[in-house]
Amino acid sequence: MDNRDKLNKGKNASRVLDDPVVQDALNYLEDMYTTDWKTSTVDDVVKRERAFASISVLQDFKAALRSYVDSGKIAGRQLERDSKM
Repeated sequence: MDNRDKLNKGKNASRVLDDPVVQDALNYLEDMYTTDWKTSTVDDVVKRERAFASISVLQDFKAALRSYVDSGKIAGRQLERDSKM
């Protein structure tokens, strides 16, 4: 993938992360999974493990998008430097 593709991918990822509907959905899911975890009974290991796994997936999803944003920023700076040469 070249720098222009990385830049575009980063911009798209930024739009997704900044979208209020996406933010609301992610926050809702995180709150729901956290509540499931906190309200699980001592012997409900499956419910806790499922909630933990779900929270982990949400965090991984957000981290992947942030990584695309960061890579896009780096690619953008490189494109600016290349254009000055």
